[in-house]
Amino acid sequence: MKFKVAVVGGAGHIGLPLSCFIQNKGIQTIIIDKNVEALSLIKQSIPPFTEKDFQSNLTNANKAGLEVSSDISDIKNCNLVIVTLGTSSKKEDKELFEGVISDVLNEIKNESVLLLRSTVEKGMVENVEKESNEQSKNILIAYCPERLAEGFAFEEIELLPQIVGCKNEIEYKKVKSFFDLLKIETIYVSYSEAEFIKLFLNTYRYSQFSLVNYFSNIARNNSIDFKKILDLAKQDYPRLNGIPDPGFVGGPCLIKDSKTFINSYGDQDGIIEKLHITNEEFINLIVLEIGEKFEGKKIIQLGLTFKPNSDDLRDSQSIVLNNILKKLDYEVEIVEPNLKGYKNYEDILSFSKNVLITTFHDEFKDYNFDGKKVIVVGNK
Repeated sequence: MKFKVAVVGGAGHIGLPLSCFIQNKGIQTIIIDKNVEALSLIKQSIPPFTEKDFQSNLTNANKAGLEVSSDISDIKNCNLVIVTLGTSSKKEDKELFEGVISDVLNEIKNESVLLLRSTVEKGMVENVEKESNEQSKNILIAYCPERLAEGFAFEEIELLPQIVGCKNEIEYKKVKSFFDLLKIETIYVSYSEAEFIKLFLNTYRYSQFSLVNYFSNIARNNSIDFKKILDLAKQDYPRLNGIPDPGFVGGPCLIKDSKTFINSYGDQDGIIEKLHITNEEFINLIVLEIGEKFEGKKIIQLGLTFKPNSDDLRDSQSIVLNNILKKLDYEVEIVEPNLKGYKNYEDILSFSKNVLITTFHDEFKDYNFDGKKVIVVGNK
């Protein structure tokens, strides 16, 4: 079967790398997105956000014929539609997702394939299928959750097997034929299994980072340098390989998906909810450390994005801490080299002797901190 693909929400962090990848595999692809500013940048081969090897992949995709549109009706010309807009347990997110799905089902042509790519609540895929059946359209619906690490999308999209949630094996084989063209291995599961996998994986990762913060909180309360003893404990001890450093747990997936997991499947013993409280306490202890170690109320804050070497501010806990400090009447100058509009470190050296590193970008390793009092939140 020859595919022509539409990627709805295709100008975003999930959709755009996928759109470029598909187009560069020789499959005609059109990006559908209401963000006309991003579409304009895409047409000019200007990456609207940071990804490794983004420039070459976007340039090649445009040369290969990548299309863009802000009109949802253009999916009528395609036989495979991928929706990359996610949802969460928040009412406004669910309503937005349901509205997009309704628009897609109104415009998608009969006998097409509809792939859902991002986070959905338990049972939502079956709800989409039910809505499709009510319109008497013979649409094959599959849930193919995205599992890529932001910043490494082009590297991982070829390496990671694709979970494919389908109603039956016959429909799975049709979806598999598409991923075979992309040279991507697939794993067949049911709708409910695919939904659980997506939410479980991100909730587990959230829990993994948060548990380290739990022990870090205990260490702080006992005047122990947790980062120091963690490094010592890991030294030549393979069973601690892979354990993360303490630090902020944020970003567009982990917090949202862990809350969506609770909303979908429950949290009988309150373990996940307690980890959310752990991370709030982690931030509160940083505020206490700032009050104890820094002199005065002026701070140079290094890093604002949710993780190192990123330009993504979504659910960044560096912003959460910054807002708390402002409420406590701290004057904070921010250095964020991955975003426009922020000052250079060299230009504000005289502002304060207090330096707070909240997101440890690689660039900061070359900064001179002589004469400064430095607090490092984390470097994961």
